[in-house]
Amino acid sequence: MRIRYGIIGVGGHGRNRHLLPLTKLRDKVEIIAVADINKERCEEVAYQFKIKCYTDYMDMIEKESLDAVSIVTPTGLHSKIAMDVLNKKVNVLVDKPLGSNLDEVLNVVRTAKHKGLKLMVGYWSRFSSALQFGKEIVDKDLLGEPYMAYGYLVRRRGIPGIPTFIDKRLSGGRGALLDIGCYIIDNLLTLLKFRKPISVIGKTYTKFGNKKDEIKFNWGNWDIENFSLEDYATGFVKLEKDISMILEVGWAANVSHAEERSYIRVLGDKGGIEGNGNEAILDISFHGRTDNFLVDMKPVIKKKEDMSYEMVKSFVESVLENKEPPITGYESVILHSIIDGIYKSSEEDREIRIVIPEI
Repeated sequence: MRIRYGIIGVGGHGRNRHLLPLTKLRDKVEIIAVADINKERCEEVAYQFKIKCYTDYMDMIEKESLDAVSIVTPTGLHSKIAMDVLNKKVNVLVDKPLGSNLDEVLNVVRTAKHKGLKLMVGYWSRFSSALQFGKEIVDKDLLGEPYMAYGYLVRRRGIPGIPTFIDKRLSGGRGALLDIGCYIIDNLLTLLKFRKPISVIGKTYTKFGNKKDEIKFNWGNWDIENFSLEDYATGFVKLEKDISMILEVGWAANVSHAEERSYIRVLGDKGGIEGNGNEAILDISFHGRTDNFLVDMKPVIKKKEDMSYEMVKSFVESVLENKEPPITGYESVILHSIIDGIYKSSEEDREIRIVIPEI
């Protein structure tokens, strides 16, 4: 059996992280069509892959009897499109993040549950072998009881000066914390088994995007007079079971490394995990002890991994086998409660209590 599949949005991520990996699953997937408001791009991709092109995604949904779609549009459109698709009884893989805010995420997750449909969030970074090693350490209780987690994902200069990321309607009205902060939070929560947050205090800053002389150092061009998104954010989160989590995220900051860099640390009473990379953790190590020695351990990891392929493959299999996807909508409820909490804390200059809503 093969599922009938469509892709909504075939820009760089839609083509490279969804469409191309799906072509390697021809025994399980029949790629029927793509939809994109950019007619020229849509027709070019459709011609290349010998599939149909639609400039209106609802036309594609209504005419093609699809089983599943990938939604790979700007963040601000994710939840609306996901709701439209779910209401047509089609399973969805939504590129990260699931929505612009917690309310949007809740609507999508509840709708998918009510209709009995598969909903997966496209954190391709979750399929990093390094992160899976860390998860195995946790699952085998080598970490013990975690009590401290730290996550850092910062670019020296990398404000994405294109409308997809900085137009408020398209970006969801939020900047670096939502755009790339969701990666580092997802990585940490994966190792912490998505322990629920209790409270958060945080601060967002706009220090570079509103300065004309910064444009030449960053990515693209933009109107500084209308730039109001945060380019840096930090937060301190209290999680259940007495766990502290510190976050540091930035599109731009005066740091020593030229490239985007991530770093995570999770400390437990039996051992600790440290990892680094970019949006995905690519290198990781475990630090603990035996009865008489302190020990360090690193896994042997393939130099080149196709995390996007593993992502779409796992979603397709969840649809075919009628099982829960490995990245659930409920996990995004926890993640977005933290992100919303940081924004609210920054706006109101106070600690925010968090209660995870029922699904």
